[in-house]
Amino acid sequence: MSINNSESSSADRRFGRVSGAKSGCALRNGEDLPETATSAILKCYLLGGALASPVPPIRSQTIPNMETRCHQLITSVWSLGSCLALACLFALALTACGRTQKEASKDRPPIPVHMAEVIQKDTPFFLEAIGNAAAYNTVDVKSRVTGELVNRFFKAGDPLKEEQELFTIDPAPFQAKVREGEAKLRQSTVQYEQAKREYVRFKTLYAEKAVSQEQLETKEVDMNSKLYQRELNQAELETAKLNLGYCFIRAPLDGQSGEIYIDDFNIVNANQDKLVTIKQIKPIKVKFSIPGKYLDEIRKYGSNGAMEVEARPLGNDKPEIGSLSLVDNIINPKTGMIALEGTFANPEAKLWPGVFVRVRLKLTVTRSAVLVPERAVNEGPEGQYVWVANQEHAVAMRPVKLDRRDGDMAVLSEGLKPGEKVVTDGQLLLHPGAKVVPRPGAPPRKVEEQNQEKNIKSRGRES
Repeated sequence: MSINNSESSSADRRFGRVSGAKSGCALRNGEDLPETATSAILKCYLLGGALASPVPPIRSQTIPNMETRCHQLITSVWSLGSCLALACLFALALTACGRTQKEASKDRPPIPVHMAEVIQKDTPFFLEAIGNAAAYNTVDVKSRVTGELVNRFFKAGDPLKEEQELFTIDPAPFQAKVREGEAKLRQSTVQYEQAKREYVRFKTLYAEKAVSQEQLETKEVDMNSKLYQRELNQAELETAKLNLGYCFIRAPLDGQSGEIYIDDFNIVNANQDKLVTIKQIKPIKVKFSIPGKYLDEIRKYGSNGAMEVEARPLGNDKPEIGSLSLVDNIINPKTGMIALEGTFANPEAKLWPGVFVRVRLKLTVTRSAVLVPERAVNEGPEGQYVWVANQEHAVAMRPVKLDRRDGDMAVLSEGLKPGEKVVTDGQLLLHPGAKVVPRPGAPPRKVEEQNQEKNIKSRGRES
């Protein structure tokens, strides 16, 4: 018996647009659907537009087995189809994005950067510090006699030679003292000669028993007294001559004169008033400090001979070469630093007392060291790295191990080989695989270097 029209309409509503008339499927009351019938119903559902929405379960009393089985099959097929559709769409989106990125990477122009070649050479191992130059000797010139300053033979700031005449104290009073001393010496000499003759005569008389021993001893005492007086007058004359010589003040050494503190025609007090300060700058010394932890290395390498020291003033690319002349006998407990001094010939007077300089103390030489410009080394979360460019001008990140810094160069112990190309400027625009093109000209100076020079200059102004 066939399903009546009301039951057919109810089934049509529950199945969406599926009906027996449209699908050609007929159901008999009370009959279980065979496997072929189930497949036919599923086919009818899919062809009838079931993708629009899931089908609710059938509530028919006449075909419960068929309703449950159809609902389970249709729900399973719908879920599987939805997942497959979403997976296909996601795969298509990823493929499109990847293709877009590759096409964009190909279309993107090369990034202009500065590059440098990795080099290998023997490299000195330096300890670097900031120091300041100091005069090798400093002399405050004072008068050794009191008198009027009557002459000056140089200008403030002039270079001076040893024994060059500087000042003259009025010599007239001291010349008079010399003449007075000479007169006293002549007088005491005559008196001594007279006393000596008297003693010789009395000695002869004493031998003849003509005078007593007491008289002879008196003449002997008188002779010795005159002798001592002559020696005293001789010493006074020498002192007068020395004081006369002190009136003519000369430079004790080669050096640079400074400010003149007393004007002409003023009275100068002996050993009190400073006339001028002379600083010896050829040679000159440079004072600097390094961490005390390097003391053992300094003692180790210093035992082989004098250690080389470089000093480079600001604005001068050529360093002055000297030698280490002093290692202090104590490490400062407050700072942990040890004071050192280097001595420099300074033939062209490029080092000047008080100027701040960059100091490098040469400890030893590292053989076949690998070097790159210091600006090529970057800091990342996992350590230091560089950007390396291959022959196709594509860049890649390469981890490296920094041994030390040598001026504007970095000495590497791992990560690079001689001849490779590294990026020294423009790293912020790079990503792995990016194409680069060499940019002409030197890379700009780092802000840290500019700030360091400003700090050194400000120290010089404050001093």
